Amino acid sequence: MIHALLLPLAQTNPLEHVLDKPIVHTPGGFWLLSADVLSLLISAALMLLIFPAITKPYRRGEHIPTGTRNLFEAILVYLREEMVRPILGEDTDRFIPYLWTLFFFILFNNLLGLLPLGPLTGGLLGRTATANLWVTGALAIMSFIVMQVSGIRSNGLVPYLKHFIGGAPLWLAPLMVPLEIIGMFIKPFALAIRLFANMFAGHTVIAVLLMFTTMAFGAGVAFGWGVSIVVILASVAMMCLELFVAFLQTYIFVFLTAMFIGQLMVHEHDHKPGEISDAARQAGVHMAG
Repeated sequence: MIHALLLPLAQTNPLEHVLDKPIVHTPGGFWLLSADVLSLLISAALMLLIFPAITKPYRRGEHIPTGTRNLFEAILVYLREEMVRPILGEDTDRFIPYLWTLFFFILFNNLLGLLPLGPLTGGLLGRTATANLWVTGALAIMSFIVMQVSGIRSNGLVPYLKHFIGGAPLWLAPLMVPLEIIGMFIKPFALAIRLFANMFAGHTVIAVLLMFTTMAFGAGVAFGWGVSIVVILASVAMMCLELFVAFLQTYIFVFLTAMFIGQLMVHEHDHKPGEISDAARQAGVHMAG
């Protein structure tokens, strides 16, 4: 019975459980709809259903949250007051809608991949879209655009361009400008790779563990049951770790996005040479932790 349930997951190729697959495609092979795109649409639909519903009581004047509304409000307030405000300060309210949306969109996609829907739907549902580099890359590109636009709007075009010198003498510009440009693109690249690698690796490990059940039963029923018990226990432990990673990587992605936005919004005339802002200092404390 257990072997029959695990069999759809225990592919001989563990990447079958992780890689995207087409649902609708043209005769020429162009994907019109894929499993990961379906997961993205489900996550977006969940957000459009959940958040208007939990904010409706506020519009009716019921300001004391209860139940599920209390859970979401605790998360929203924590993100705004404990994570974003120490970094962005008075600019927090300008960016918190984007950061809130980014947080829950990534989190919902991370958690969808932990639901056991894949074996029941032929791998079409229960996908972790954030284990797709194209998805995390698109999220990183959106954050990159927000970073650059906020830096230009906050400082003006000329001061924004001056930051490519990094405060060094003008004669060092041939060295500093290329380094700053490389660093500018490394930030979104790091955002995309960090989220993709963690989600992809975790699900691959689980798929490899489940693959052992099919291999073990091929060597004999008794051996198969013995290995299956160990695999199930290890898979449960990995799923618990994946649940923690889903929240952690979401937090890190949004925190780094807020920090990168704050770095480009620093006004040069607000600080003396050698000084750093309280927001930058607080961000350093968070990163050290």
